[in-house]
Amino acid sequence: EHLAATFLRNHPLWKDKVTESVRDMAGLAEQAVQQMELVTEAVVGQTGAIEQVAVGIDQIASVVQSNSATAEESAATSQELSSQADMLKRLVSNFKLRN
Repeated sequence: EHLAATFLRNHPLWKDKVTESVRDMAGLAEQAVQQMELVTEAVVGQTGAIEQVAVGIDQIASVVQSNSATAEESAATSQELSSQADMLKRLVSNFKLRN
């Protein structure tokens, strides 16, 4: 027989205290499990939120890229129109109005 079992059998007050301590520890362990479950739920929720932010950032990046391409096209068109306006100005300057 184990020495601790013999001791507890011979000392009933200690047996009650040990039993109470074990029950208290079991209750604390259960509370710890519940807290860990809450933490797990929070982490899962935050993971979903982070995924949504990542999708939003990807969408913003796509819009920025599209806007950048549009701006480049607009700049090229503006430059072409400016060149054509200069050419038209030169051609028109060749004409003289008669009084």
